[in-house]
Amino acid sequence: MKVVVGCLYHETNTFNPILTDIHDFVLAEGEDAASRLAGTEVFRENGIEVIPSIYATALSSGIVKKEAYRYFADKLISTLKQHPDIDGIWLHLHGAMVVEEVGSGELALVKEIRECVGPDVPISLTMDIHGNIALDYYKYINIVKAYRTVPHVDQLEVEKETAQLLVDCLKNNTKIKPAFTRLPMIIPGEKALGKSEPLRSIFEKLYEVEKIKGISTASFFICHAWSDSENTASSIFVIPESEEYEELAEKVKDELAHYVFSKRHEFDFDAVVLDPEESVDRALNEQLKPVFISDSGDNTTAGAIGMNTLLLDLFKNKDLGRKKVLISAIHDPMAYEKLKSCNIGEAVTVEVGTKIDENSQPVLLEGTLTSKGDLLGYLNATSDKVGDVCTVSVGSLDVVVANRGESFITLNHFTRAGLNWEDYDIIVVKQGYLFNELSAVSKLDILSMTPGATYQRIENIDYRHVPRPLFPLDTE
Repeated sequence: MKVVVGCLYHETNTFNPILTDIHDFVLAEGEDAASRLAGTEVFRENGIEVIPSIYATALSSGIVKKEAYRYFADKLISTLKQHPDIDGIWLHLHGAMVVEEVGSGELALVKEIRECVGPDVPISLTMDIHGNIALDYYKYINIVKAYRTVPHVDQLEVEKETAQLLVDCLKNNTKIKPAFTRLPMIIPGEKALGKSEPLRSIFEKLYEVEKIKGISTASFFICHAWSDSENTASSIFVIPESEEYEELAEKVKDELAHYVFSKRHEFDFDAVVLDPEESVDRALNEQLKPVFISDSGDNTTAGAIGMNTLLLDLFKNKDLGRKKVLISAIHDPMAYEKLKSCNIGEAVTVEVGTKIDENSQPVLLEGTLTSKGDLLGYLNATSDKVGDVCTVSVGSLDVVVANRGESFITLNHFTRAGLNWEDYDIIVVKQGYLFNELSAVSKLDILSMTPGATYQRIENIDYRHVPRPLFPLDTE
């Protein structure tokens, strides 16, 4: 038996004005692509030939250019056409990709795949829990499972599970039709963490469902709230073991949907939530170190642009006392280009801030260039260099300037940038909820309610295309 494997992963923030292009993706092909996907191991252990297509992943960002989407989709479809005798397809997709002039990238992709391979080749998907699922999506696929951790640490585990489900499907020659429903609610990711209620209980309910005879897996998709699209809403999938359990899957799906929707008022922030200036003052008064401040309105892991300078300006104009502060990392290609030509230890004067909007006004830095380094990527690309950074020190304030928008989501991101995170009392990151490695060392997490493309108070966002009515945007 033969299975095509691949990944096309992008979470789109429609409030980010910069379109996402081919060069924004980390691309691997052939065996390099296969080796990045945990499903490969499962198939080979079961004697199934793996045919790799592409591994293409990018940090969350703006709407994907149509040409970029076609570039990757064509590569995947080309692989399918070159191997008309395949038995199955296994992919890792996000679920919230928006393509210009197309809409849902995932829907367009699975429709095209289905047209290429016909109705009988099973398609198994690993997906991000923050996917925005199109209403017709379920018609073109057979198996799907979303991550069950927030922050995400189980991607590889879920990849293996969906691969094994496909193996079972192929060996037993079963026909599988998913049960799907959409919920009239959207939840910002920072209000839905796996360790906190109600998501913890929802995950427990999913595990209970999977113990029912005839149910192979179930998923809750929280949604990606910063996408003004027709598919932005939470949803539920339940996958039966075979045709005979389809009616059961529909029943379980409805029960799960009722349970999850009944919890909608319980979703809330887990960190200390403060307005920007209050965030700065609270951090400066904290005795323990390090304090992490999430610049939540400019969260590049949820698709913001990474150019906001509000917290930089606030810290620059405060008396830092004996506190050492790091701002990581402000996306300003022009400022980076100026700094990269300077030598480490050299005095520099540079304005940081692109003026792309009112939140990215220039801040003058007069200091010393103290380090240069690499900017690392996201998802399975956290060891891949995707850009460059320079760090400017102004007294006890260090500012990382990057040539693209990324977030320091692991401790190695700091190391590869030429920094030691342990040197700092306060660290500002372009995130919402803190990623696990940072949360593990943080003594205090502050969610700063900054403005931007990932503004946390979603009730105040001017949505125009989301399905209505929708909690919490509409009164019940």
